[in-house]
Amino acid sequence: MGREVKRVPLDFGWPLNMEWKGYVSPYASQDCSVCGGGSYNPETKQISDDWYDFEHTGRRWCDKITQDEVDALIEHGRLHDFTHQWTPGEGWVAIDPPPVVTAEMVNLWSRNGLGHDAINQWICVETRAKRLGVYGNCPACNGEGTIWFSDEIKEKSERWYDEERYDPPEGEGWQLWETVSDGSPISPVFETADELINYLVEDGYSVKASRKFVLDDKWCPSMVIVNGRAYSNIESVVVEEISE
Repeated sequence: MGREVKRVPLDFGWPLNMEWKGYVSPYASQDCSVCGGGSYNPETKQISDDWYDFEHTGRRWCDKITQDEVDALIEHGRLHDFTHQWTPGEGWVAIDPPPVVTAEMVNLWSRNGLGHDAINQWICVETRAKRLGVYGNCPACNGEGTIWFSDEIKEKSERWYDEERYDPPEGEGWQLWETVSDGSPISPVFETADELINYLVEDGYSVKASRKFVLDDKWCPSMVIVNGRAYSNIESVVVEEISE
């Protein structure tokens, strides 16, 4: 998920912020009304809903995880802020010997920083639900989170990405796209790379990052966190230089 440079025709007129039609499958399903698309049985769904507790029930626990949940996160390669060190030119390098990471440390980190992402939530929910003996899939959709109108449509949907999905036409123009969804344009089409670079600089990005992104990388993640500091979108392409 992030930003991408695409070369499209100069007269490419697909609306901004609208997902490109070639990235939208015509084979539809609908979210399961029983589990709300979450795929869990009612007991596990309740644990998942309580993670952030948007209903303000007082059961929020995303910053109150237990030691077995911390251990599960580490086992799945998460919590790099505690177990790895960012090294310029090498990326995240595991700390040797592995440090002791406690639930108290992780909960404090969660309250004072960006905290857990959706993957961490999924791991913790499964760990807690299994510990409580209630983990399971939704009985209505068998854990898929969606209901298909027929097995034939489901099979066509599964083949669609490889067989029918298609990119926008290629051309001489330069355009910025987001890839948080399957992909949509978010800038005008420019005749030259320099025009797109200037557009990014005017939008607040540095000249160095904008040039590297457009001319070299062509793609960047939505965010990179190094030493507790977040670098968003295009600035992330020079994060190694920044962190040296």
